[in-house]
Amino acid sequence: MSRPSRAIVVCACTILVVMSVSLSAQRTITRSIYVNAVDEGGAPVLNLTPADFLLTEDGSTREVTRATLLNGPMRIVLLVDSSTPVGPMLNNFKTGLNAFIDELPEDEEVVFVTSGGQIRVRTQPGTDRVKLRAQVGLFAAEGGANAFLDTMLEADRRFLKTVQPGQWPAFVIVTTDRGENTREPNVKDYNTFMQDFLVRGGAAHAVIIAGKAIGSVTDMVTNLVDNVGGTSHTIVADSNLPERLRVIANRLADDHQRMMRRYEVRYAGDPKVLQPTISVKSSRDGVELQMSVRRPF
Repeated sequence: MSRPSRAIVVCACTILVVMSVSLSAQRTITRSIYVNAVDEGGAPVLNLTPADFLLTEDGSTREVTRATLLNGPMRIVLLVDSSTPVGPMLNNFKTGLNAFIDELPEDEEVVFVTSGGQIRVRTQPGTDRVKLRAQVGLFAAEGGANAFLDTMLEADRRFLKTVQPGQWPAFVIVTTDRGENTREPNVKDYNTFMQDFLVRGGAAHAVIIAGKAIGSVTDMVTNLVDNVGGTSHTIVADSNLPERLRVIANRLADDHQRMMRRYEVRYAGDPKVLQPTISVKSSRDGVELQMSVRRPF
């Protein structure tokens, strides 16, 4: 006789955004949790459907709208600063970007965008490393200020919100911050993005090349990476960039490998509840679940 499935309960993690965003006007909000399912022998169970998950939020039953194995390729937006300060660092930038490509598994999708003055899309989403390396070879400082926030928001809208079920959206950010940008960032737009990116389970890792003063770019990048549990390196010498990008590429590969046999379970949640207590179990006998509100785990 098989054992009954076991429920697990967790509280959602605190969101560390700069300013809260009201969601009370919405009737429901789509939320994701991440679930590992194993049988009595500890072998992964890879054929569960939405109907196999029983989920409650603060004690109320919620509809599970999707359950997808996370076995698709990651889609990584490689967001690189190409503003004026990058000019003297071009050699190390190119070496670092190629080091990142060397370490990253070839089946992960990469979108290469730069932020000098405005967004420039250098490659569309894909796995063509020849084309990606060619664009790295053509990389140059484009002058002007670092349009970091506008570039990140536009890249997210065009490339990460459109990922297919089973894909994992991610940012890898390489940026300078010399504190020269005195214009206040649009905090409301950033927070709206941050809340949504958390709901989508996005990943983010970054290298910041800092000067004597730092500004809003560092604040935003650090906040983003901290919220999603990513890796952030602040360096002063651009010669350290290749090694830092190798570390990030290996972290992405390791994290993705850990999540390949886990499910993203989406459900219709209550937008008025900012830190819900979630319980999930399987309706199949003999299936045990482990859950997290954030990936990887």
